[in-house]
Amino acid sequence: MDYTKQDLEKFIDYLVQKNYWFLSSQDLFIYFIDKSQPIPTEHIGQKPVMLTFDDGYKGVHKNGTPILEHIEEKYGEKVKFVLFVNPKTLGFDNGKDLPHLSCQDLREGYQKDFYDIQSHGFTHKKLTKLSSKELDVELYLAKLALRKCTNDLDRNKIVAAHIAYPFSAINKRVERKLPKYHLTGFIYDDNFLRVNYLKNQFRISRITVGNHTSPYKLIRLASRASTLKKISKSKKI
Repeated sequence: MDYTKQDLEKFIDYLVQKNYWFLSSQDLFIYFIDKSQPIPTEHIGQKPVMLTFDDGYKGVHKNGTPILEHIEEKYGEKVKFVLFVNPKTLGFDNGKDLPHLSCQDLREGYQKDFYDIQSHGFTHKKLTKLSSKELDVELYLAKLALRKCTNDLDRNKIVAAHIAYPFSAINKRVERKLPKYHLTGFIYDDNFLRVNYLKNQFRISRITVGNHTSPYKLIRLASRASTLKKISKSKKI
């Protein structure tokens, strides 16, 4: 809602031309946090980047998907958006507030391999304000609804395996609940994610982007990402 299609495409076009690796939330977990698999050879020499969108607004699908289709047609490359969605608002459009994505929108983007669909809580409530029972319901229903929407498409059960906290609200009480439902959790603290220094996989840093952030500033931010290098087996990636 803050960006023109032209500005967003300008940024994505730069990333594709410079051969960035567009991470999904599961990529980040497997290759950089859990390190259960080595980084694929084809990504050595690339810079990793993750593009995330919260709240599930319709504009991401209506305006973003044509950009991704144009980029794929132009370069033959797939670009992935990580969407953190509140399933309670799927399809919501009262004619006054910003409309939200529908389940069908999510399915279309997922089938085209443009979307990585993850949880943002069921109703966008501040998790730190909920009782223990309410917190379980909020986390469980979000996961259930998103997986129901994509059930036949998500054979590996990756949808809703990760969460971004509404209002970036997180505390130790909430953290203790998270491993039952999610593998990682994302916050907005405007810090770069330094995976080698990550102490808590339920507090993964993200940088806030709004209409004040020009495409050129985004490019400068992205250029600070580390290039993945091949190292000896005796060292950790």
